[in-house]
Amino acid sequence: MTIHIGNDGKNAVLSVTDSGEGIDVENSDKLFERFYQGTNSRSMNTLGTGVGLNLCRAIVTLHGGIIKATNRDDGNKGACFTVLLPLGNSHLKPSQIADQTDVEETVEEENQKKRQPSKSGRIMVVDDDEEIAEYIKNELSGSYRVTTFNDAREAVKALMDGHYDIVISDVVMPGMDGITFLKTIKSNVKTSDIPVILLTSKSDVEDRVEGLRRGADAYLAKPFNIEELSAQVDNLLGSVRRLRGKFSGAQTQEETVEKVKVEGNDDALMKRVMKVVNENYTDPDFNVEALSQKVGLSRAQLHRKMKDITGLTTSEFLRNIRMEQAARLLKEGKINVTQVAYSVGYNNQTHFSTVFKAHFGMSPTEYGKNGDS
Repeated sequence: MTIHIGNDGKNAVLSVTDSGEGIDVENSDKLFERFYQGTNSRSMNTLGTGVGLNLCRAIVTLHGGIIKATNRDDGNKGACFTVLLPLGNSHLKPSQIADQTDVEETVEEENQKKRQPSKSGRIMVVDDDEEIAEYIKNELSGSYRVTTFNDAREAVKALMDGHYDIVISDVVMPGMDGITFLKTIKSNVKTSDIPVILLTSKSDVEDRVEGLRRGADAYLAKPFNIEELSAQVDNLLGSVRRLRGKFSGAQTQEETVEKVKVEGNDDALMKRVMKVVNENYTDPDFNVEALSQKVGLSRAQLHRKMKDITGLTTSEFLRNIRMEQAARLLKEGKINVTQVAYSVGYNNQTHFSTVFKAHFGMSPTEYGKNGDS
C-alpha cells in the first residue's frame, strides 16, 4: 500500500493505492454506501463491514471535499482512493469554522459526557471486526454504557466478573463463534438471564435457526439498521425491567406466591426459587442460607442472580414475600396478628410487627383494620 500527500494548488490531495484485486467499476458508486461489501475479495474471511468508506465520505464531505475510487492507471492491479480537501477555509460558512477555544470546550464537554454514568443499562458488543464494534458503540453510547470485545472468549470472562444487561454479538468469529458464545451464556446460571441479540448475514439461515433454538432473544441480518437495533435493545431492556418489577414488590407478592408464572430466560431458576419459597416460607428457620442450599447455588451466586432479576437482594426478596403474604392474611381477617406472624415464618410477634411497619408504614393491627374498611 502506498500513501501520497500533496496539493494541486487548490486542494490538499491524499491518495492511497493498493495492489489488490481492484474495484468493480460498475459498482464503484456503491462503495461509499453504508454496509456495502465489494465482491472482489479473495476470501469470505476478508470481507469488511461496509462502514469505513461511508464514514470517510461523511468526514470528507463535512470539510467540503470529495473522495473517489478508481482502479490504478499505471498498468498494475489494485485500487486508488483519492481525497481532495479545499485549502484554507473560504469555502466554509462562518458557523462551520471553530476557533481553538470552541474546540477545547467541545472536547471537554464530550469528556464530561463519557464520565457520566448511563441511565439505561450496560451493553456488551462482541465482534471480531473492531470497526463494526466501534460503530455500534458510537451509535448506542448516547443512551447506554457500551463495552466492546473482539474475542468472545474474553467476553465470557467479562460476563462472569461483571454485570451486563444485554449482549450484542456477531455470529461468524474466529476462536469462539457466536453460536458457541450464545450456548455458553444460556447454559450458565450466572448469565442465562441476559438477553442476547445476534448479528449475521442474510444467507446464514442455518445459523439463525440454530441461534433461535439456543435461546437467542433477537436476530438482525447484516446490513442492519441502527434504529432497528436500538429498538430491539429498548424492547429487551423493557422486558427485563418488567420481569424485575414482577418480583421486586412493585406488585403485591400475593400474586407472586403460588400463582406467578415466570417467562423468559430466568424461567428455570425462578421456578426453582419460587417452588422452594412456597414450600418453606412458613418455617422460622428458613432463611437465605437455606434457600441457597435448596436451589443449588452458593449464597453469593444466588444474591447476584436475584439482584439482576428482581433488583432486590435475596434477603429483601424473601422478606417481601413474607410481608405481602402476611398482608393478605391480615386482609382476610380470619386469624390474629400472632397467628399471622407464625404463618409467615416469624416466631416473635414483636419482631414481626417491627418489620411489617417498616415495610408498609403501619402496624399489622392498623393494616388489618384498614383492610376491613
